[in-house]
Amino acid sequence: MKKQLRINPILKKEMVVGSRSMKMSWAIMGVSAILTAIVVFTLLISQLTAAAGAIYDYSNLVVLFPVLGIAECVMLSLMVPVITSGSISGEREKQTLDIMLTTPISPFSIVLGKLMSAMMIVMMYMIASVPIMAIAFVLGGLSWWNLIGLFIILIYLGIYVGSVGIFCSSVVKKSIAATILTIVIGLAIIIGTSLIYSVTMSIATMYYMTSGTMKPDYYLGPVFVFLFNPYSPIFDFMVRAMSDSSIYDMVSNAQLHPLVALMYRFWIPISMGINLLISFGFLKLAAARVGNVKTKKVKKTNNKVNNQAATAAVPETKSSDNQGN
Repeated sequence: MKKQLRINPILKKEMVVGSRSMKMSWAIMGVSAILTAIVVFTLLISQLTAAAGAIYDYSNLVVLFPVLGIAECVMLSLMVPVITSGSISGEREKQTLDIMLTTPISPFSIVLGKLMSAMMIVMMYMIASVPIMAIAFVLGGLSWWNLIGLFIILIYLGIYVGSVGIFCSSVVKKSIAATILTIVIGLAIIIGTSLIYSVTMSIATMYYMTSGTMKPDYYLGPVFVFLFNPYSPIFDFMVRAMSDSSIYDMVSNAQLHPLVALMYRFWIPISMGINLLISFGFLKLAAARVGNVKTKKVKKTNNKVNNQAATAAVPETKSSDNQGN
């Protein structure tokens, strides 16, 4: 007897509901239209800036890759919060959260199913963008490995932003507020890591200028705060794709400790690993919030049943006393 593939019930339910909605089709068409407009605009700019009468070098269209890649990352960072912010708060607004919590599905499975359903939508967006992204490879001379790498980066970014969105959805009762909170947290991480680096290096530089000690090394210490920035792997990936170099190659002339040099060489997997662990933490926190709601509902139901049982027992006691008298 063949074993059936077990699919997360939340994912299955979201896929069925999503396939019946026209919003997804309109969203995919909108994303494709935006990417197409970016390609057309870039081609027009390239032709206008080319020298008159000169042979046009189509290899210059390799610039389409980072432009489209960054555009997809920006759209993904804005779309995923909208998709995931209603994962828990939306169920609460539709008054279906209580029904979901009465099922034997664990809170973490509920949260994970919501994230997986969001990632399915993200992958559909990515597949729809393949023909447009292929222009940069056909005309720009890039390899398909760059496209595969970009898709891995987009999936990673979708998981990170999606986990933050689900966490905010479990904390805030309204979907709109959860969307805004998700975007605010993302901006706070980007701006916060940049400020920490800038302030730390400014203090180190001022100390060097006043005390005359060793000049601070800009490649050590504070720069590693960007490992916690979910967008730093995107920067390193674009540098590798466009120039066949990396952050490590940029600082290879500096006298780095072997461990520091190793971290620079594998910046992308290290940063992605750290941020995926943070994403897992957000999912666990969201599951804990959902679990607390489920526990409160169970206690409330048990108390209600006990009160009803106690109320029903009082008339029986009175009737037995009357019969004894």
